[in-house]
Amino acid sequence: MAIFPKTLNDLTTPLLNTLLQVMQPECQLSDYSIQNTLQCGDGQASTADRAILHLHFRNSCNGDIPSHVMLKTMLLTPHAPPVMYENEVRFYRDIRPSLIMETPKIFAADFDNASGQFGLIMEDLSLRNVVFPNATTDISLEQVKGLLRTLATLHSQFWQSPRLLTDLAWIATPVAGGMSDIFQQYGYELVKDQVDKHPFKQDLIAPLNLSLKIMAGKLKSFQLEAMQQPQTVLHGDTHIANTYLPPNGDGGLFDWQLLCRGNWAHDVSYVITTGLSIAMRRQHERELLAYYCALMREKNVENVPDAETAWYHYRKSIMWGLFIGWLITPPANYGEGITSANIRKLVQATQDLESFS
Repeated sequence: MAIFPKTLNDLTTPLLNTLLQVMQPECQLSDYSIQNTLQCGDGQASTADRAILHLHFRNSCNGDIPSHVMLKTMLLTPHAPPVMYENEVRFYRDIRPSLIMETPKIFAADFDNASGQFGLIMEDLSLRNVVFPNATTDISLEQVKGLLRTLATLHSQFWQSPRLLTDLAWIATPVAGGMSDIFQQYGYELVKDQVDKHPFKQDLIAPLNLSLKIMAGKLKSFQLEAMQQPQTVLHGDTHIANTYLPPNGDGGLFDWQLLCRGNWAHDVSYVITTGLSIAMRRQHERELLAYYCALMREKNVENVPDAETAWYHYRKSIMWGLFIGWLITPPANYGEGITSANIRKLVQATQDLESFS
């Protein structure tokens, strides 16, 4: 195993060669250069750092590995619990190869248990002229449908799969394992700390007229209830800034650090409520739920929920996006503007849909 260094200055050609040769044994890298960097806290990178690398090869293996790639890693000190980095590495290494869906191609994936250091070498999506939306840039109804098609492809492949109890049993549920253990044990305190520190969060949740303790309790009760429904592999963190929109075709998903197995509505509710404007979401959310369920039936999925069951789970799932998704997130990660936009949309959705009732 080769371990990614803590500074880009310590990144070497032999190290990159060792990593790339795991998936492409014939690869012979001769040199590389760093074209650009994005660091955690700059508003574009949340819990990991990114660097665009230009690779020079001695042979023709660059037919499979492009000359421009993105390195996702952790520089200097951890920005998040190591389990998040391990989760993403395991997704790209163990699950991504079998998926035919829009998510970045991977060329190397490494995680070191001792240090918590990780590294992913993946395609540079900007070369495909994709759009990277966020909650301040509302997307169209057709673009949301494209993202739902991608989610339906993921969810249908693992719907009630026996693999969830065998080789994929390592994937956490929303109530146990991985980051869920941290959220269950420390989530309330982390959210309270963030809300206490940032008055704008206090102002945004004031219309709910609910204490954080009550929110946490209602969320936990629903998470336990949702575990009784059909389970599948979830992206787990489908706020709109973890998606990308190619010029043509279905939308894509990246940042798989909160990958989990659970109720489909966790993914679907989060992308709809953070992606669409409040007015568009109100007008089209039932239509979009029907569209997703129809896609699942077309893929011969058993036990697809009926309209009212889907509506119920959609409404309740929004609680996670608000409480854990954005109240817990430091504004430095994405900036106050994007953080506020997400909270505002999610607060309004929980009010409109009586999610906490």
